[in-house]
Amino acid sequence: MTKVIDRIGAVIKNYQPTFSVRFSLAYALLFVALAGDAVRYTIGWIGWAVAVGILVLGSGWQFFSNQPMKTLRRIPLTLYALLALMITSTLWSNYPTFTLIGFAAQIATTVTALFLVSRFDWRELLRLFANVIRVILVLSFALEFYSAAIVKGPIAPIFKNFTGDVPVSGAYYWVQAHLFTGQRIQGIVGNATLLGYIAMLGVILFAVEFLIHRTNRWFLAFSIAMAFGAMVLSKSAGVFFAVIGVVATAIVAGIAEGRPRDFRHKLYRVSWVVAFMAVFYMLQYRDAIFEFVGKSPDASGRGHIWYEVSKLIARRPVQGWGWIGYWMPGAKPLDHLVRVEGVQQYHAHDAYLDVTMQLGIIGLLLFLTMLALSFVKLWRLAVRTQNPLYLWPLLVFSGILVLNITESRMLVENGWMIIVLFMVKVNEPEELLEPSSHSVPMMTHIWRRVKPALVSLRLIRA
Repeated sequence: MTKVIDRIGAVIKNYQPTFSVRFSLAYALLFVALAGDAVRYTIGWIGWAVAVGILVLGSGWQFFSNQPMKTLRRIPLTLYALLALMITSTLWSNYPTFTLIGFAAQIATTVTALFLVSRFDWRELLRLFANVIRVILVLSFALEFYSAAIVKGPIAPIFKNFTGDVPVSGAYYWVQAHLFTGQRIQGIVGNATLLGYIAMLGVILFAVEFLIHRTNRWFLAFSIAMAFGAMVLSKSAGVFFAVIGVVATAIVAGIAEGRPRDFRHKLYRVSWVVAFMAVFYMLQYRDAIFEFVGKSPDASGRGHIWYEVSKLIARRPVQGWGWIGYWMPGAKPLDHLVRVEGVQQYHAHDAYLDVTMQLGIIGLLLFLTMLALSFVKLWRLAVRTQNPLYLWPLLVFSGILVLNITESRMLVENGWMIIVLFMVKVNEPEELLEPSSHSVPMMTHIWRRVKPALVSLRLIRA
């Protein structure tokens, strides 16, 4: 009886932090950040705004009541400079009121990221993100199945995002009953590309969990399969290219890990040459590539969006038009700038173009410098620690950088939260990191973990 009680006590002790205030707040925060449209469709914009306000206040309380200066000192100067430029752009903004609103949203999102930085270690963050994404994917498949098999038709949001009885475009539906038709699914997030992006993050996080955990291997394998299935069914060309970037990053990092400095630098030079050649040939044969992934040569209307944004950049190349984040209705000349298939566009579908248009060349240079320095630090974290746990920040960051060539979500909501989280968290001292869980190269460690599963599935011989 004593042994049983001791085991029950151990289980309660292990899982008790999950039910603490900070974990509960973090789970709610990440769900609202990753599945914001699902929340807005369910409780409306007012309900969403109230929820966000509570979460931001709770995050601020958790952050500022727990030695905030330690974290504030680790914020890169480039991030401080970029935020300063955002608020300063109010002076020349074409829409100063919207610039103030956009900057307030940026600061609020930054505070939520700092809460995550200061209150959770890398392993806890992995668990938080993985569990939230797992819930989003399960709910997405459940909603898609309900729409396709029971309702047998599209489902509109509870709080409609269109006027009239029927939307002018299928994009305004929550889901469109496409689970069994072979067309793109949207999940609870109501957007195929966003679902594909979340599923891509899921594949990365679940795979790293598979590498570092010795239990629940079949559950984790199922999670990977579910995320991969959602990613494929979303049929997002942007996510397809992001996955290529993630895989390339994983391969190079795996080869470089534990190697001498000279070998690593030669590998990096060769990798950059291969990357530039790949980009060149992709641009050269973009029509065939987009046709292969089921998209038009202008990337589903993005070519027209980029053209219109480029014209605005040419008119204000140095200072930009003023920070705004999402293009809010009423902000001229962004309001009604572009419509694609009857759908009003609220961002440039390219984060780098968006930053240039809003903050000018100086803003773009600051933004690129901030990302480049963060990427280098995340690379060192993944390669030098020789612990698979530290792969996921690098791979997620790489996927976001590539995906935002065709999206602008890196600048707002969960995209900005994750970017700030990584660029601040990576500056923590090395003594706070977990030691290496193995003494062999990472690729060998990965193979040792994956091989038993392949053998059990009879895909290879023992």
